[in-house]
Amino acid sequence: MTLRVPQDAPTMAAAAQKQGPAPEAQSEIPAVSLSRLTKSDFQPEEYLKETLKTVQEKNIRQFRKALEDARKVASKNLQKNVYKNYESFVFISKEISGMERDMQLLRELLLNINQVGDDLMDEDEQSIMDAEEPGGRVAALGRRRTMRMSMANQQDMFKDQLTKVWRTIRDAQRFVPFAPNRHVVGDVRNISELSPSTMQTRQKVDIVVLSDMLLLAVRKKRGNYAQTILVAERSFLLSDVTVADVSDSSRAGNMVKIVNRAETFLFGFKSTEAKNEFLMLIGHAKAGIFGAEPPSMPPSLPPPLPNAARPGAVPVRSTRSRQSASGADDDQESMAEGLRSRIDEMLDALDIHIARREFTDATTLVQRLKRQVAESPKPAAAVLRAIDTHIAELSRLILTDLLIPCSPRKQVAANVSLLHQLGWDKEAKEAFLASRSATIKNRTRQLKLEGNTRLYIRELAIVYFRLIRNTCEWYSEFFADPTMISALIAWVRQEMAGYAVIFRRHVFHEMQKFQVIASCLNHTLAEVDILGHAGLDLKFMLDQEFFPDLTGCIRSFEGRCLALLTKAVAGDSLSVASKISTASNENAARLFGAQIPIVASVSKLDEVLTDFGNELRFIVRDSLYGQVVASVLSIIEGVLKQFLTVLRKGSNTHAQELALLVSTQAV
Repeated sequence: MTLRVPQDAPTMAAAAQKQGPAPEAQSEIPAVSLSRLTKSDFQPEEYLKETLKTVQEKNIRQFRKALEDARKVASKNLQKNVYKNYESFVFISKEISGMERDMQLLRELLLNINQVGDDLMDEDEQSIMDAEEPGGRVAALGRRRTMRMSMANQQDMFKDQLTKVWRTIRDAQRFVPFAPNRHVVGDVRNISELSPSTMQTRQKVDIVVLSDMLLLAVRKKRGNYAQTILVAERSFLLSDVTVADVSDSSRAGNMVKIVNRAETFLFGFKSTEAKNEFLMLIGHAKAGIFGAEPPSMPPSLPPPLPNAARPGAVPVRSTRSRQSASGADDDQESMAEGLRSRIDEMLDALDIHIARREFTDATTLVQRLKRQVAESPKPAAAVLRAIDTHIAELSRLILTDLLIPCSPRKQVAANVSLLHQLGWDKEAKEAFLASRSATIKNRTRQLKLEGNTRLYIRELAIVYFRLIRNTCEWYSEFFADPTMISALIAWVRQEMAGYAVIFRRHVFHEMQKFQVIASCLNHTLAEVDILGHAGLDLKFMLDQEFFPDLTGCIRSFEGRCLALLTKAVAGDSLSVASKISTASNENAARLFGAQIPIVASVSKLDEVLTDFGNELRFIVRDSLYGQVVASVLSIIEGVLKQFLTVLRKGSNTHAQELALLVSTQAV
């Protein structure tokens, strides 16, 4: 709906005012002037006064309806404009976001310029001091000019590299923002990202290796065309990731695993050369990270030489200062410099071994580093901190491998030995026991429960107790320190408790028959006996775990027997149902004669007690005799109390009461 306003509307209104209001003119509906409504200086009160000055109430309502229609039309037009210009709106929003990032980048660059100015002022002061010496002014000016040129060229080159990455990969600037000294080391293209569980290809990616980060870019199609573009998907800090060469089999010969905290990524390469190129780039980048300048240095200065850039390295004194020292000081300084140089080279090699997961070579190199530091008369604190940092990183990687369940014995022994050499015995012990617990859990989950409780418990006992025995044998071999035996005993008790929980859930909570319970207990005891032959007797632990459950089963069976007998007494007619011979009991023969007449409920009591004894014979033990006797007495006492209740009612005949008294005496 579109409302049009005539061009000659003001002229017609003026003519009407000159002629005076006519009766038929007062009844006309005023038109909605959209041109006045859309003006910036629109005054609604004045507009209504002018428009509705001589309009009747009926026409005012029509005018209100016309205003509502105009509002709906304007709303629809606004919605269409929003849909039409949505892409432009999104594009402008992205441009605004990019401008904000550029402003932040400009702010950082201005800060770097200020720092450069401060550094130049410091250099001027140093130049003044150098100028006091003969020929020092010319050397200082040349040195300063060379430093400025190399610094500017290097930063410009790094910036050009990042700009190229941002231009070729969409959203790359969001994942890899500008940072001083950040540059591109290299890139590897057309890599397959695989699923770690199924080894199936997820997508094709390109990996850009920067000096301190890894950028993953995914190839995506643009629209319906076959042309593909690179879109940044994620990025990692090199200091947080571990890159491992997966070469356990021929199938995984060209695969590399990247572990970032709790995430694991697997990448497949077309050839071994591509994989080696990627590992080489990672090695160069990590070497650059560990050889980076200390944080206290200004970010605008060019990075120093690698041997002075390491956080654990000590700055080397200048040639001029060494020449000014005495001959003895020169010898000591040269020896210290040689030692520091060797330590730095060994730290570089250690970084490479850690990146390649060559733990044996890395541990050997750590021992050599410790000997080098011990030979140093006064090692620097920074050197010791750098060595401790590398040892901690290496130990954490070995612990990660040790925590993998179901590992072969040779691999576990090697990892424990390496951790022992690094001084991480306590952590190795905890990781070893945790991995064995995970192994037991994994093997337990592989068991199938197909309705046969006996077979399941037998297989469960084999898994639990044989793995416990193997763990005890391995533990005594790997950890010879007697003070660590207590941890093994605590672990055994923990696993026994875990076995008891599973046993209790499938046997006792399911209200199995005593014959099934006895069979499951026998399977468990058979495996415990095998464990006892190895020097570890755990029968007392089983008794402690299962004694409350066995007594509970006996009390539960007792309750079922009492309920059955209560029902039998309630339905008994109290007539003589059968007779019992007294030939084997002289006292009973003197009291009742050759036979004892009994009612049906007493006969039922005899059957129940017989069944109770037959069931309990499967699980009876010395520790359960007290509970068995208490349950039998409780059953008999419950029946006698019910007989007494029946006698007290007084609704029975003399013959019934006599039969009941005789049956009670027989019980």
